[in-house]
Amino acid sequence: MDMPGHGGHEGHGGHGDHGGDSSQPMCAMNMSLNWSTDNVCVLFNFWRINSGTSLLFSVVAVIFLGYLYELSRARVRQWEQSMAPTGISLSAGAESPLVGSSAVPTNVRWKRALFYGLLVAYSYSLMLIFMTYNGFLMLAVIGGAVAGHYSYSTDSWGTVRGASCH
Repeated sequence: MDMPGHGGHEGHGGHGDHGGDSSQPMCAMNMSLNWSTDNVCVLFNFWRINSGTSLLFSVVAVIFLGYLYELSRARVRQWEQSMAPTGISLSAGAESPLVGSSAVPTNVRWKRALFYGLLVAYSYSLMLIFMTYNGFLMLAVIGGAVAGHYSYSTDSWGTVRGASCH
């Protein structure tokens, strides 16, 4: 049926056609906890869960990403400790005494800021995976974080920081 005022749109494709492969349906977008394995997109349009096999590979990949995030945090923390002037502690529970300190060379402050930005981007990517609301992927993010924290955490008691995006 031709609707008045809506002519001339024949060549634009359907509402699901956003420049990608029009043979694939749009990614499922759930806003509540689900255990779906049907057309779940993970971060990118090409990373889709459509079967038990793709679910298994995705869960393993997300566990690995969570684990690597904790490794990355630990390595940046070690690097920061090695760059700290003698006698200054970079404890996780206190404000860093290095902020605004003239004792820290500018290039080190820039590197710290860059590492911080990269870790924030990484943590937001994990948050976006969590926000698929897919129970399998949510458990994978948590599992990777737990395994990585167990392997790499050197924090003293009482200074455990939750992974609140950054």
